[in-house]
Amino acid sequence: MARTTFTGPVKSNNGFEGSFIGTLTITSGGNTITTTNAATSGTYQPLVVDTTMTGAGADGGRSKFAMSTNVALGSFSNALKAEVTYGASGRTTGLGSAFVAEMTLSAGTSSGNYAPVEIELNAPASASTGTATAFMYISAQGANVAAVDSNAFLFNLQGLTAGSGKLLTTGTTLASAAATLKCKVGATTYYLPLYSGQIT
Repeated sequence: MARTTFTGPVKSNNGFEGSFIGTLTITSGGNTITTTNAATSGTYQPLVVDTTMTGAGADGGRSKFAMSTNVALGSFSNALKAEVTYGASGRTTGLGSAFVAEMTLSAGTSSGNYAPVEIELNAPASASTGTATAFMYISAQGANVAAVDSNAFLFNLQGLTAGSGKLLTTGTTLASAAATLKCKVGATTYYLPLYSGQIT
């Protein structure tokens, strides 16, 4: 296949189509993809990575964003960031989120473990936990944090029906306390109780 080299900006009004197998190396700077969509209906997706796994026994299937360093970085470091900014008149009539993880189960998922979100905190030999290490870091920021203090929830769980033995159970009598989970709120350490049975 012939190779085409571009030395300046490239623009296409109808997109690009083709295949790429290999490694793209960027030694300095970075790439920026900027799109604008004025449609008033439908679903707009500026970038779609669609993978179909057809070989039984293979692993993966994901797109990977990796960042590594061997120096002391600044005030933050991340491998992947999802950000949504609503302007003064911006809103979503349904549900808005900066990141969505969606999984669809089937009759074939009769064994194995499944979760839309997987969090792995690796601690190899001689690893340190720094000032405070946690599986999740949650914070509220901005000039009107007071509105979050007064009106927000820690999480919003929908779609469940309460019942005995179900994921959601309601009642007034707690079982015996059996364990705790340690968490930090501000500078204070608290312990969330876990019970040996469901509420009744």
